Amino acid sequence: MFGTKSTFYFRPVKFLLTLFLPVFSVAQLTNDACPSATKLCPNLSVSGSTTGATGTLCPDCEDDFTFCFTGRNTVWYEFRTNVTGGTVNFNFSNLAFVNQVNRGNALDATLIQAALPCDAATYTQIGNCVLEANANFNLTAAGLPANTTYYIVVNGSRNGGATLPASATFDLVGSGSGFDRPAPAVSIYTPGTICPESLAYLSANLDNCQDTSSFQWFVNGIPAATTFTYEWQTSALNDGDLVTVNCSCFDVCPVNLTSFPLAMTEIIFSVNAGLDQNTTSGTEITLIGSSDGDSVRWFGENPIFNPTNLAATVVPQETESYFLTAYKNGCTLSDEVIVYVTDNLTIPGSFSPNGDGINDKWVIDGIEFYPNSLVWIYDRWGQEVSSITSYNSIRAWNGTNKGKELPDGVYFYSISFNDGKQEKTLKGSVSVIR
Repeated sequence: MFGTKSTFYFRPVKFLLTLFLPVFSVAQLTNDACPSATKLCPNLSVSGSTTGATGTLCPDCEDDFTFCFTGRNTVWYEFRTNVTGGTVNFNFSNLAFVNQVNRGNALDATLIQAALPCDAATYTQIGNCVLEANANFNLTAAGLPANTTYYIVVNGSRNGGATLPASATFDLVGSGSGFDRPAPAVSIYTPGTICPESLAYLSANLDNCQDTSSFQWFVNGIPAATTFTYEWQTSALNDGDLVTVNCSCFDVCPVNLTSFPLAMTEIIFSVNAGLDQNTTSGTEITLIGSSDGDSVRWFGENPIFNPTNLAATVVPQETESYFLTAYKNGCTLSDEVIVYVTDNLTIPGSFSPNGDGINDKWVIDGIEFYPNSLVWIYDRWGQEVSSITSYNSIRAWNGTNKGKELPDGVYFYSISFNDGKQEKTLKGSVSVIR
């Protein structure tokens, strides 16, 4: 009966051991070979293990090196020096070994430089070599060049005549002037203030940040754009808007950065070229604009007298656009005014379609010289109430919409002459008085 109980208790223990070892080993095989080396980040501790580690012994295989120790049960780590290079130090701590008959209880470790990645024929040992360590230790190398990849190889030792390699866990952290990263940062630069109705130019400035591929721009905390260069151009910014930019640095051990908000300052000023005017060919007319800019200038195709004054004089021969441009603190702002040359065109401001035979239609004198003209009439809500092609005294508007009389009031018109000369439309208002 006692023997039965012994058998009963013994088998579960053996079963548990059988399950435990394979699961633990498989988890550690990710960096069992040089090509799958675990990448290390500055000052970031990683937990490592040699449990289940193997060796790759063949011509030109990654474990075929003869210096320091023979790598038969190795795990691999990879690191890259920073932009300045210098000294590196890797600390191994919290070593814990599996105690088992004929199993080693120490670690071997060293630093390797490889002219060709993971090609043992090109390896060079750098720094110190640690043999049969069973307590905390350091690997150190000085004077390493910048932006260069190196390897750390850790071997389960068969010290003391053991036939099985050491199976150990440990913590590993790297630091030093050649490995530490200067703190990365991102900020926003803009060459000046925002000009109204103009593109704003912004760029992301990076310090100690590598491998950046994209930038996410935010305006008042709301995503506005993603760019794949440092620059962003936009015309959607206003005075007081807060702009930030996000990016990621480093392919290995990435760091996400966000800039401090940059408050945008807009140069606020105005310019107004005045109301459109009507005149006849060769008649002198005064353009009257307004602006709170530092200076102004009128522009047009034909001569302008006193172009740097708000009140300038022109003598148009045909319908022409003039532009008043204002300047302030390096910004420009323009507005357009149109002078319509209508020759003997007379547009009444009102008519009375009351059926008395007098002024019952809106007759535009001189429009017969523009046989291709098109006239639109709109109510005060902007709804079209009439459109008449080849406008003349016979086809003149009689104050109706599809045959129905419209109420008294002010209506608005737009006239297109379509003669190849009058490129702009003529706009104004007309009153219906019954």
